[in-house]
Amino acid sequence: MKEGPGSTMNQDRFQAWMNLLQAHAVITTRIENELETSCGLSLAEHQVLVRLAGSVERRFRMYDLADVLLLSKSGTTRLVDRLEKRGLVTRLLCEGDRRVVFAALSSAGERAVEEAHSILASAIERSFSRHLSDEDIATLRGSLRRLLEGNEAWADHRCSPSYPARAAPSRRAGSS
Repeated sequence: MKEGPGSTMNQDRFQAWMNLLQAHAVITTRIENELETSCGLSLAEHQVLVRLAGSVERRFRMYDLADVLLLSKSGTTRLVDRLEKRGLVTRLLCEGDRRVVFAALSSAGERAVEEAHSILASAIERSFSRHLSDEDIATLRGSLRRLLEGNEAWADHRCSPSYPARAAPSRRAGSS
């Protein structure tokens, strides 16, 4: 790499940047392949369903969904269109403002999130978690938070989501 006036890129920082890009590409590709093979969902589609499932009313205004996903409004619309055609989400109009449209999780979408849960957990474990200690995870989360904050992109509602709780197994009468 040629360095000239105004070009003071530190090699360690450049290599860390390239490693971040490579790790993202490798890990997301592996996880997406498992989701698509097992559940028929892309990683982006799954993220929409998880975000909707994790919201209080199981819906988002389309504008807010785009913000949470870090996608353009048109990209979010195309993604929701695909999920709507498959019956995993529905669009709802706001009663008080016809300009506002919500994307809402359907019962089929809820089942898809539930079915994908163990697939995603296993894929994350194989491709990501097993390679890092708890200390590594804490350090990584701290580093990523600083990067997002430094780029004015940290938002708790977007950056610290919880995976939607799985339905508790029902208990049979007489069992304890």
